[in-house]
Amino acid sequence: MAIVTTREAVIEAPERVVVRTAPPGATLGPGEARVRSVVVGICGSDVHAYRGVHPFIDLPVVPGHEVVGIVENVGADVRDLVPGTRVLLEANVVDGTCRYCRAGVYNQCEHLLVVGCQMPGAMADRFVVPAAKLIPVPDDVADDDAAIVEPLASGTHAIRLADGVEGKRVAVLGTGTIGLLTVAAARASGASTIATTDLVGANRERALAMGADAAIDPTAGSQAEVADALRDALGERPDVTFDCVAVQATVDLAVDLAQRGGTVLVLGVPTDRRSVALPLVQDREIRLQGSAMYVRRDVERALEIVRAGGVDIRHLVTGRFSLDDAAEAFAAAATTEHVKVQVYVGEPNNGTAGANAGSATSERTRPSSDRASGSS
Repeated sequence: MAIVTTREAVIEAPERVVVRTAPPGATLGPGEARVRSVVVGICGSDVHAYRGVHPFIDLPVVPGHEVVGIVENVGADVRDLVPGTRVLLEANVVDGTCRYCRAGVYNQCEHLLVVGCQMPGAMADRFVVPAAKLIPVPDDVADDDAAIVEPLASGTHAIRLADGVEGKRVAVLGTGTIGLLTVAAARASGASTIATTDLVGANRERALAMGADAAIDPTAGSQAEVADALRDALGERPDVTFDCVAVQATVDLAVDLAQRGGTVLVLGVPTDRRSVALPLVQDREIRLQGSAMYVRRDVERALEIVRAGGVDIRHLVTGRFSLDDAAEAFAAAATTEHVKVQVYVGEPNNGTAGANAGSATSERTRPSSDRASGSS
């Protein structure tokens, strides 16, 4: 897949990010679009790659898939997308022909490539992807808010896999970006009660601000005591538990916590094998399921939630950096001081942000606004 850019951030090796100048890319192929990046979020997978521990990302890589940008031009056979359109990205590039694609679960495509993971990403002046993977951003959604849609789709996908959460008691283990967005998605989807855990006090406060009813420190007692605290907060064992960390401690807690016939969804990306208390899974008929990325309807649902004001990014975006400061951005994202770090390639259009327009806790100089007005 060709990429045309003047600058691009590259994770060259663990904990080493450089911004380099790249040669012009190839001519667009049929069905492709070239997009000028505006805002790119750093996600948990990007941080795993930065640390050199992501099981499915090889370095070096140009990261970035939580992106909002503007279409610059399109290749042959692109009919539904025109230059100048503001877009966000559905990051899973698939073959469209395997058994999973034919069944509509193309997030499990046998030849899946993820933008910014197995192919060059959007943390660059420009990037190229199949035009079919771009979704127009409504005029009433600001760039900063639109950049949250892609990670929020991981939460809406997991909720759909759980057969919904309306009227259900929900536990969310870990409230980093994906955990916080899962809380927001669960609240928007009608969960009756939401209890969360996180090691970081600031994240527990953010979870409450995002819609959780309780936020518990998992180090405040033994696993049994933490499980008791979650059950007390929920009124009983959860119907659904979302493990957004996937370390051994959260896997153990999720299974121990689950009610008979309950569901455990694993959203966190484990960096290695984990053991599971299989006797409990079998005896209690616990449904244990992984959740990977999303499909288009999950992204569309996430966009609905954002458009309705269901995610207040003041509780989520904690750092903003320019593309030239990408190394600093990744170093910040890898600490517990930050939740969501966004990288600005162009000047974002946040005039429509409304109540969701909030200041972040850490800023770096943004680029001048010439790119926002269409200059290259």
